[in-house]
Amino acid sequence: MIVPKELLDRSGYVPVTRARLAETLVDLGVRPGGVLMVHVRMSALGWMVGGMDAIVWALCDVVGPEGTLLGFTGWEDSPYHVASWPSGWQQAYRDQPPFDPAVSAARREFGRFPERLRTWPGARRSNHPEVSFAAVGPAAADLLADPGDENPWGPDGPLGRLVAAGGQVLMIGPIKTLTLCHHAEAIARVDGKRYHEYTAPVRVDGAVEWRQYRTLDTFYGTLPYWERDDLLIDGWVATLTDQAIAAGATTHGVIDDCPVMLVDAARATVAIKEWIEANFAS
Repeated sequence: MIVPKELLDRSGYVPVTRARLAETLVDLGVRPGGVLMVHVRMSALGWMVGGMDAIVWALCDVVGPEGTLLGFTGWEDSPYHVASWPSGWQQAYRDQPPFDPAVSAARREFGRFPERLRTWPGARRSNHPEVSFAAVGPAAADLLADPGDENPWGPDGPLGRLVAAGGQVLMIGPIKTLTLCHHAEAIARVDGKRYHEYTAPVRVDGAVEWRQYRTLDTFYGTLPYWERDDLLIDGWVATLTDQAIAAGATTHGVIDDCPVMLVDAARATVAIKEWIEANFAS
């Protein structure tokens, strides 16, 4: 392990350990035996002794053997933008290995946690190539049960089941990409939602099938957020996350300079949904 020199030179700095992280999360209010969705920006922790493995172990310590960890993995070879590529690039994509929940890697831009959780002993993975989650723990099978491909962000998807289970969302680091926002978008009663259609290769019973998918356009925006000047500074996901904070659905702490936020999934969803319905009513 090469320790950053600026940390060695910082007077009084103490590396973050598994036990210290676990103690912080208990004080923050992470519930043992519950369902905990996790976002991690590992660089914000400074030096985490044991790296991402130690983070997962600390999370396991806090939720205990009856608790379940959940992470949004997506897919490294997401088909989201393939239709806009040159023909040669599209052919290269068609020649690639299909999405296989057992082996397909998580998207790298989501950080190191989703891939580490996906490969953790006993982990399960959902079978949607774009709206893909991994989970570890006794509730994993129920959280990731196939909701069908019509509305994977909706009530029967992993986030809907997280909310129904009274789950929490933990954000380690200055992160405002609260994936739970997409569930609120899915269940909000407003017209004009944008959808994205694409085909993707998936492995089914040992064979490759090209399947058609239609999901909320979470990349460019499910709703016309760009028409609102007040969303341009921090982005629309940050604004939706702020609604959960304003509603008192979050608890905040720090580990050294690293912010930590715990979100009550059900309360946050209600707050975000109500803001969407108030601001994008037909």
